[in-house]
Amino acid sequence: MDQNQSNLAVRKLLAKYSHTDPDDWFLTFRARFGMATCFQAIYDIYGSGEVITQPYTCITAINPILVSNLKPVYADINPETLSINQPEKVYSSKTVAIVLQHTLGIIGDKSQKIANFAKKHRLILVEDSAHCLARMAKDDSGNTLADISVHSFGVEKVLQYTKFGGAIYVNPSLKKKNAKLYEEITSHLLNLPHPPLSLDLRSRTYRFQNGILHRLPNSMMHDARSLAYKAHIFEPAVAPYEQNAEQTQPFSSTKFINNTILKHLPTLPAIYKRRLKNTRLYNKKLANNYDYKPLANVEEPLLAYPILFEDAASATKVYDVLTSSGFFIRRWYSPLLYPGPNSNRRYNYSPKMAPIAEEIHTRVLCLPTDLTPDKMDRILAILRPTEKPVEKILKKQAK
Repeated sequence: MDQNQSNLAVRKLLAKYSHTDPDDWFLTFRARFGMATCFQAIYDIYGSGEVITQPYTCITAINPILVSNLKPVYADINPETLSINQPEKVYSSKTVAIVLQHTLGIIGDKSQKIANFAKKHRLILVEDSAHCLARMAKDDSGNTLADISVHSFGVEKVLQYTKFGGAIYVNPSLKKKNAKLYEEITSHLLNLPHPPLSLDLRSRTYRFQNGILHRLPNSMMHDARSLAYKAHIFEPAVAPYEQNAEQTQPFSSTKFINNTILKHLPTLPAIYKRRLKNTRLYNKKLANNYDYKPLANVEEPLLAYPILFEDAASATKVYDVLTSSGFFIRRWYSPLLYPGPNSNRRYNYSPKMAPIAEEIHTRVLCLPTDLTPDKMDRILAILRPTEKPVEKILKKQAK
């Protein structure tokens, strides 16, 4: 299957799963490239302006704003959804867009409120659906709320074996809202250049190289990864230069990336079925416990299930126990603007801007939702609330 054929096949599957039109989907080498293309178009039409976003995210979601000569301003998060809250506190006459991030795949009922705010102030609503591939916030009539929706096939996202690739959904209703912007975005996405051969090769060899690196002792893995990157033979999920608010030019997807996606995207319904089942199980088994608070009592197939501890020390100790028991536990977005900028000033960020995010990010653990039934039994045996898990773990460590 050639480039054009594979591109169309991916778009058709995305449209099928999201109940949209294939013509409204655009594929990129990485999701951040598509996001930067959209923000650049917003800058070209609106000029200098501000974009409301959140610090409980990855710097790769902020860099596209910065490299497009727009300015990020940070609203704090709702601790129940780990997503943007009260954007009106940072809104100004300079605001041109707002980013609605579905952290860990939590869409919930927050989106309509943000969409109403965007509509009231005539802002472009950019939806970050990197954690919920082909899932988007809809209104009661089933209409997509966002003007632009960003999806990812990247590392540690919904599909396990696709490491590169992004997809941008451009809502056709944007034509009525701002026809010039719609044309600017879609034309630029359609005309992205192909990546250089060196980058294409690194994407092809990523899984093999990453597998070798993870077989090395921990004491050697970091240095080996750094050397491979400096030798231009390894493409990390977040490159060191990206921590300096930099980003390479956007590129289109490739035949290899498209065909890899096509191999695994048909498994999405089954993946979501398992994640929804496990999310429901966490909801049931982890409610009314002593040591932490489940944050996501939703009926959605989450990428990970967040729980909030009373303090960072307790979260760390439970993290250590779970990882030593063979579970891959993420501390998503800790530090904030993950994996941490080299300079907050470059990102226009101060901890005073988001006291809730600053206070809770070290206390959140994100439990895997892709586990088999036997592994779910094992992890719940450690976390079962009736047994006071943190107290039990601390006593065990004290012996």
